Amino acid sequence: MKRGDVKRGRTNPERRVERPQLVIINRPFVSPKKSCDRCSQPSGMITPDEAAALCEVSTRTVYHWLESGQIHFSETVGEGLLICLSSLAATTMNETRD
Repeated sequence: MKRGDVKRGRTNPERRVERPQLVIINRPFVSPKKSCDRCSQPSGMITPDEAAALCEVSTRTVYHWLESGQIHFSETVGEGLLICLSSLAATTMNETRD
């Protein structure tokens, strides 16, 4: 048998492997330990633009989730609108299951 005749391991295009993803948001002067007032567990808080980039959706979609009550948020004069990461994760998990 010639070297070119041997089939090398080919991947099955129907086989899909999901891998956990780590996203680091580095933002100066904002505490990453800030927690959501509505969650029973500690959660980080991010801006709507960061949430859109993280979930690979438009900022308008993030605001739709806010308006419909699907994700938690807090708003202060100094920090502006911040979105709860725990509720964002729960919402995106529900969106991918539908």
